[in-house]
Amino acid sequence: MRLQDMRLAPVAVALATACSSAASAPSPGGAPGPVTSQSPGAARAGAATVAPRTSRIGDPAATGTITKVVVVAAVGDAIASERPAYARADQTVTLYAAIQIDGKAWFSDAPVLQLAGKRVPAQPLAKAPVHELRWNRIEPALANISNGDAQTFHYEPIDYRATLIDGSAGRPAITPDVRPTLTPDHGDGVGTMRFQAVATQGPRTLASPGPEARRGRASGGVTDAVMRISIRRDDTYLGYLTEMYGQPYIWGSAGTSDKTHESERLEGSDCADFVVYGARRMGATIPYSWTGALPSVTKLLASGERAADGIYRDAKGAPLPFTRAGDLVLFPRHVGVLSEDRGTKGVLDDQDVMMHTLFDSPKAQAIADSGYADRPVEVRRFTRDLRQGR
Repeated sequence: MRLQDMRLAPVAVALATACSSAASAPSPGGAPGPVTSQSPGAARAGAATVAPRTSRIGDPAATGTITKVVVVAAVGDAIASERPAYARADQTVTLYAAIQIDGKAWFSDAPVLQLAGKRVPAQPLAKAPVHELRWNRIEPALANISNGDAQTFHYEPIDYRATLIDGSAGRPAITPDVRPTLTPDHGDGVGTMRFQAVATQGPRTLASPGPEARRGRASGGVTDAVMRISIRRDDTYLGYLTEMYGQPYIWGSAGTSDKTHESERLEGSDCADFVVYGARRMGATIPYSWTGALPSVTKLLASGERAADGIYRDAKGAPLPFTRAGDLVLFPRHVGVLSEDRGTKGVLDDQDVMMHTLFDSPKAQAIADSGYADRPVEVRRFTRDLRQGR
């Protein structure tokens, strides 16, 4: 939803009924343990955990002081860089820790290290001065937040927490697991997660950017300095939608432009922005907006209401077809994407499954359980063919 749209009172009232509806820096003298957010309850993210001795890595004969910690990612055999990474579930993604000593030499196990767009020579971490290394997820603590209504609109800060990744201590590289631990996991291995590496050298602890790295203006999220990994199911429209799994539902998700939109940055989305995100990932130039704007970028395939047998029927009583996976099911002030014909085959009924987000992070759910099964529905398709599929 765009901010200018939210200033329109009728729209705000409509959206209010539905989906279109300080973190910490590393302690310089702390004992080994996860770097966590200062948000209430952050201690439960594992702050009392002491890193085991196996977390130590490096050469006892090497000297120098760690002055910077960075996380880089490589998809397959690609160059490892600090840029956000996107990959399919069948591709291998590797996260590497990179540390700088005395502001000069770099150490990392990345085969090829690229920082700020330039290749950087690096030695293996085993040759760095001895330090303890561990890894954190940087993940949302809530699956449902709100940017407020037209009168109180603001970019609600997303409560990110640092949670220790079990078994990661002392590992110079890890395979990222994007499954959330603080909110429900609807993706089972697909979705988006952010990561942090923490290095302790004697009394000093340094970390790559984490919950404290706020964007500030026109955003509730963190900057891209916090390593972001997005794993999608496949290269279909539905597959690209799975990149949003694990991110919060944000009532009134917004941005100063489409390129800086919260959905575009994978911070979260409302229902309309969720379905537009997938289309944009497929190359469509569709602006982020609200459910009321979707008819202008889609074509109507069928419309009707649910009958007593759970089947949606048109005004003449004829069953609506289950057109194809990837088509939109647009209800008054809510929208989802058809993903599975699970009920009576070939017709649209309330047992069919749709992907959507509504007061929870995105998931696939039977229409009957969505809260909108008894509302009139329109089946729509983006006017640009997005090569939808399973």
